[in-house]
Amino acid sequence: MYEAIIQSKNEIEAVLKKDLEHQNKKLNYILINPQTNEMYAIATSDDEVILFTSDMVKDEGYERGYKKVASWDYNFDTYFFEMLEQGYEIGYISNDCHAGLNYFIDELYPNDVINKNGVKKYLKYCEDNGITKEFIEEKINVDDISEVYMPLSMGDIVKYCGYVIEIDDINPSNKKENLIQIYYNDEDFNNHEEIETVSLKTDDLKQNIMDYIEENYDLEEKDMNDELSYFSFALGYDILKDFFENLSVKECNQIYMFCNYEASQFLESREYKNPKYSGYDNLTEWVDKNKQQIFSDYQKITRGDIEKVNNMKIVDRGFRNQDPIALIEKTIGNEKEYIIAFFYQAEIDKLDWAYGYYYDDNKTKAMNDFNRVICGGNLADTFVKKERGR
Repeated sequence: MYEAIIQSKNEIEAVLKKDLEHQNKKLNYILINPQTNEMYAIATSDDEVILFTSDMVKDEGYERGYKKVASWDYNFDTYFFEMLEQGYEIGYISNDCHAGLNYFIDELYPNDVINKNGVKKYLKYCEDNGITKEFIEEKINVDDISEVYMPLSMGDIVKYCGYVIEIDDINPSNKKENLIQIYYNDEDFNNHEEIETVSLKTDDLKQNIMDYIEENYDLEEKDMNDELSYFSFALGYDILKDFFENLSVKECNQIYMFCNYEASQFLESREYKNPKYSGYDNLTEWVDKNKQQIFSDYQKITRGDIEKVNNMKIVDRGFRNQDPIALIEKTIGNEKEYIIAFFYQAEIDKLDWAYGYYYDDNKTKAMNDFNRVICGGNLADTFVKKERGR
């Protein structure tokens, strides 16, 4: 297998060197499936990615046996760690690629990485092949990619899958193990409210902690709870901030209940499952597509209604019999116009009605007539009725 890797590396690099379109690309890595000898290789430049596979090379030869990968679609999680999980082994990997992987893991692992076993397999490869802190600093001048394997001592803190783990002293009953305290999150850690204290083998302690968390805690539920809190916060304080300013109910507890509900709906949506964009971007897209349903949910959950739409504000609302009626203040430049709107309908971004009575800037008469109507009166004689207009 070693000879096949060397041959693939030499032939790919020869193609890149010879082709004017690809001369600025560098071979990042070659993966090999030991069961089938299938090859999978990636070469990149600053703005382009190309993929070689055994099937492509077999059909077209190295000079044509590749395909371009959209740069926005390329990521280590899908194109590297997932392949490792599928049984591929690392045949070759460049020092620059080690640097990129280091940055990726440092920024996104574990919460935003799907193929966690692929990450572990890569880190084990680093350990077995001497990809140490000293090697990385000498070759590529970046932080230690293999810090997962750094020894831990009393007082050290580890964060994994949102949990906070504090290393305690050696277990007096077993000198080969350390006691560790596990906390649900940073807040519980600061409040000294641990979930449990357990004893784990000191040798390779960080890996033992990761394994223990994965085996004994529901990480999917934890991730969902953490994400629910994050998306609820994003809705309330950012994405729907302008929306709330136009609403009649602004009590914090009701807004919280509403945002929590909408965040839970988002977590079940197709947009949430889109791996190409961040959770925040996916949430924004989901909100844009579901504005009217969000407004309907708001009305049901808070029993509130919209208060402002564009340049119109609902001053008061009521019913004549069972027909909805609203007193509306419309702003045009520095002037205001008052309207009694019959059969009005408020949506998240528009306000409509079947017909209305228009009062120019005479707010007093408009309010008196509105009160008359909701008490069962008729406006037929108040002045000539004008048909709907805006």
